[in-house]
Amino acid sequence: MFNLTIATSKEIIFEGDAQILNVYTLNGQIGVLPNHSPFVDIIRPCEMRFTDEKGEVHTMAVSGGWLFVWTKEVTVFVNSSEYDYEIDLTKAEEERSIAEQQLESADELDVIQMAHTRATLEKAINRIRVASNKTRN
Repeated sequence: MFNLTIATSKEIIFEGDAQILNVYTLNGQIGVLPNHSPFVDIIRPCEMRFTDEKGEVHTMAVSGGWLFVWTKEVTVFVNSSEYDYEIDLTKAEEERSIAEQQLESADELDVIQMAHTRATLEKAINRIRVASNKTRN
């Protein structure tokens, strides 16, 4: 086991012992087990899964952040996160549609608006993927 803390700038989402953490970083998919070699990486918007001390698997949509791994402690700082059961699929699909429409009229967006719209689209697609995976499992 290792101590896992998952937090945003506003709250601690999870804090407790975990058996494994799976997350996508800029370097690819990472599986963290107890006594893992220490490292730091950037988390991509992705589906993040971890198994707690009781063997229960938890699945979340995260919109990017930082992963800090020490031998017996892992800290995940994310911009935002939602457990798969919290995701409103209808709302996520609406957000995706709006972002896609905005990108179609990209000539009206400045660089900052374009980046924000692309991030919104990526977040919506990730939320849809995570929520859809839950309905299949």
